[in-house]
Amino acid sequence: MPHAFLQDRGVIRISGDESRAWLNNLVTCDVASLTPGEGRWGALLTPQGKIVADFFITEAPQEDGGGFLIDAPRPLISDLMKRLSMYRLRAKLGIDDLSDGAGVG
Repeated sequence: MPHAFLQDRGVIRISGDESRAWLNNLVTCDVASLTPGEGRWGALLTPQGKIVADFFITEAPQEDGGGFLIDAPRPLISDLMKRLSMYRLRAKLGIDDLSDGAGVG
């Protein structure tokens, strides 16, 4: 099936044992029932309820490293990474920017 590479999109991977519960308590969509290959639209909000970024999120299959992949506009990736890292606190998870090595197609 033909596809196009979307250069204006970036990818963030959230991985680790606590990633599902942490994301489910942080973003607007239900991550608890997300399954590999399924995508959902969600957003990260400020404590006042303003949108920081909206994105698509999917659970990556274990053979691809597992975790969750966030597909967001590339100009918002650095701010989204900063906000997610700020909320990480002591959660045992990794937050990685895959935008240079992975893409949305």
